[in-house]
Amino acid sequence: MATGALLDHKLRSALSIVGIVCGVMAVLSMISIGEGARNEALRQIEQLGTRNIYLKAVALTAGQAYKARRKLSAGLRTDDAEMIKKGCESVADVGYLKEVSASITGAGREISPQFIACSASVAGLQNLDIRYGRFVRNRDLDRKNKVCVLGSNVARSLGPKVWLGSHLRVGNHLFKVVGILKHYDYYSEKTSTVSIRNYNEMVFVPLGLEKIIAQPASGKGAAQTGLTEIIVKIRETGEVIGAAAVIDRIMEIAHHGVKDFQMVVPMELLKQSQKTRRMFNIILGAIAGISLLVGGIGIMNIMLATVSERTREIGIRRAVGATRGHIIVQFLAESVILTFTGGIAGIAAGIGAVWLITSVAGWETAITYLSIFLPLLVSVLVGIFFGLYPAFRAANMNPITALRYV
Repeated sequence: MATGALLDHKLRSALSIVGIVCGVMAVLSMISIGEGARNEALRQIEQLGTRNIYLKAVALTAGQAYKARRKLSAGLRTDDAEMIKKGCESVADVGYLKEVSASITGAGREISPQFIACSASVAGLQNLDIRYGRFVRNRDLDRKNKVCVLGSNVARSLGPKVWLGSHLRVGNHLFKVVGILKHYDYYSEKTSTVSIRNYNEMVFVPLGLEKIIAQPASGKGAAQTGLTEIIVKIRETGEVIGAAAVIDRIMEIAHHGVKDFQMVVPMELLKQSQKTRRMFNIILGAIAGISLLVGGIGIMNIMLATVSERTREIGIRRAVGATRGHIIVQFLAESVILTFTGGIAGIAAGIGAVWLITSVAGWETAITYLSIFLPLLVSVLVGIFFGLYPAFRAANMNPITALRYV
């Protein structure tokens, strides 16, 4: 009966659920965008390691470099890494690396990938997976072995003749290829608060050999002469924030108060990302809530008009034995059917909106069960809430007065 009554006024019923459709679409889009942003942030931060702390060298101005020299601060050094390992009990491992500029020649083509001179522990700290061969080892650093590990794109660019055991000319020296990294997929090209290196385009050599293949990248101050980065791994996730404060104090003392480095704590970035996402969700949730409120008021308005139009019908039903409960159920069913239909239409529109956002804006989104069932449940609850008053008003009509209504 409820469905039949609604189908008698198709246009009015369709227009009455527009607000519900918009609200459900907004809720689904909000959850999907938020989930996509969370997944992207998690993927980036997990690649850096939630238990890692990064100390990055910064380029100094002429004035800052002069001040650093006066205070005997020479940028990031391997000595800093040893001090951190000894001075902080929470440290599990420490690695370090230096970026250098060099070219590979004599392999049929000349290419200039990003060279990284690093310690052996960098592979474990950065979760580098070796597809073929091995990574740089401690004995390579101790013996100054001229070995290198290629990123997947670098190996592909050099062609099939370059494989494990072959030699590459870097500068005036021959380096033996001992390993090739697996290929890494980088899903996001957008600028992020997290700087992620493209390992596919890199060549790793033992730290110390950068002096014989090229000069450090052009720059000023500490960033020119010292390490590029120190990576510190903490034993437990819960100790990361406390360890960061200890490491910052160790570095402040070691560098005599000169800030020629930047500390990056992925765990703090994750918390900041989650806080920003919550604010984003609150704003979109408020917008979606207003749409549902407007839609609910529209449903109530239509239902009150329906009750007035069907006053005589209500009187006849009451006269032939219908109870107040029967009347309430009938009109409440009409309200819920309207909002449930609006919820289904809103979900379809929301999925289309999410697809459009992903295609046009390039944002990462993720449609989950929660993003589908939550707005549908909310739409049903809106129908019950805003349908109760018209239903009770219809049930409380005086049957005699209703029968006389023309």
